[in-house]
Amino acid sequence: MPFTDVCLLLAVICSAMVPDVELFDSRCQGAGSMSAITTDQVFELLSQSRAGRVTKENLQKFLLNPDGGTGYTVVVNFGKTVEEMVASGRYDWSNDNFTSKNFSVNGTDVAVALELVHLNKVISSEDVLRHLEENGMRPTTVEEFLSFGATYPEIQREFPVLCLGSSWVFPDGDRRVPCLLRGGSDRGLGLCWFGGGWLEDCRFLAVRKS
Repeated sequence: MPFTDVCLLLAVICSAMVPDVELFDSRCQGAGSMSAITTDQVFELLSQSRAGRVTKENLQKFLLNPDGGTGYTVVVNFGKTVEEMVASGRYDWSNDNFTSKNFSVNGTDVAVALELVHLNKVISSEDVLRHLEENGMRPTTVEEFLSFGATYPEIQREFPVLCLGSSWVFPDGDRRVPCLLRGGSDRGLGLCWFGGGWLEDCRFLAVRKS
């Protein structure tokens, strides 16, 4: 029996033994639980996997973002310094200029709903900010952005993610903004040039205004 079938079979056995076990997102344990998965649903998942309609890749995408769409929820811990937030992301490399001196973090712990905005064209930072404003959104701050990187570590392997709500000016006068990047199999946290423009594959992390 294939390994994936074994795992699903174990899930069926566990759900039958403990029928009142409920599925919930471990990142939001205080938000209330959801309905339990049924054994019929597990068997259906197995059936669709065998038919090729459910793959390992699209199942993993669902597990990373069970709410679907482009929405992502993070909890911003303002008790951490910028350096500690960077460490929580477990990046393979990060820019040394992510320091409390260069990026101030102020506020109280809060859960924030984030969106990844994909404009699918070469675009300037100014035009991105204009688009966000016209659509009732704002760019994320550095603390929201670092919380996203730590909570959803695999997203940046798919495309670059940018934070236009916080920036730092290099000694040479260049304005830089936080960016989540991929280099081969490595995950990186960098500072990208605000004035350089962005390619079609870039995503911009934003918060919808209330």
